[in-house]
Amino acid sequence: MPFKYIFSIVFLIVLVQSCTERVDIDLEEAGEHHLVVFAEITNEVKAHEVWLGKSAPYFSNQSPEMVSGAVLTIENDFQTIQLTEDTDRQGIYLTPKDYRGVVGAHYKLTVSGVDVNGDGQLETYEAETEMKASAPVQGVAVAYNASWEGWEVGLYSKDPAETEDYYLFKVYKNGVLYTDSIHNYWTADDRFFNGNEINGPIVQYFDKENGEFLEQGDTVMLEMAGITKEYYDFIAAVDLETGEKVPMFSGPSANPKGNISNGGLGFFAVMEVQRGQAIYNGIEN
Repeated sequence: MPFKYIFSIVFLIVLVQSCTERVDIDLEEAGEHHLVVFAEITNEVKAHEVWLGKSAPYFSNQSPEMVSGAVLTIENDFQTIQLTEDTDRQGIYLTPKDYRGVVGAHYKLTVSGVDVNGDGQLETYEAETEMKASAPVQGVAVAYNASWEGWEVGLYSKDPAETEDYYLFKVYKNGVLYTDSIHNYWTADDRFFNGNEINGPIVQYFDKENGEFLEQGDTVMLEMAGITKEYYDFIAAVDLETGEKVPMFSGPSANPKGNISNGGLGFFAVMEVQRGQAIYNGIEN
């Protein structure tokens, strides 16, 4: 899930006086815990999830500690709802099953009744954002590229000219989500195609090297979501911090800036999603 990448990021500050000098780093202490929040509310009618947990050391190989017993509300321009914790999954909170986001509305998430840092005082966290519209998915193309041994997923759409737009792309194979972490998200802004037709650029892929395969007759569904610039920047920052560092001494990892108040980490996002699909024909380029 996207959440696991956010949990693992903490500050590592190392003073190096020379490349040959020995530096001992104590990685056992994680420091003060921070609340980590992750949620993607869409325009679909369903029970949407909000994940709550505690930050963990960067090199920790243990599952993150989830936060149970919190009080969560989501407020928009029309109503305020209270979420309920999933009885089978600690730290995961659900909206009512008939809940959906509305394009153009402003949203506020409030998390209260938690003591994440263990000081005996209950804390409150807030996050605010807006639901952006997505351009329509008018067509999807799937083709195998033998030069790098992978399947490319192309998009056909029409970007609106009157707005500055940011997009998030996810991909499904036969109804199963493949891009199930922020590290596998693809994003784009419309600086180079604002107001124009979008004629088949590659926006997602299946990589044979990573064990991802398509066979003739497989259904590939592309999901396109309109997101805020803040979420666009957050996804880019998470990808940078969780990916390989080039060069090796390129600086310490840092917590990506989200939209959670009071020192919280992660992101509360709302977005309109549009989908389109294609059947893979099995023909290689």
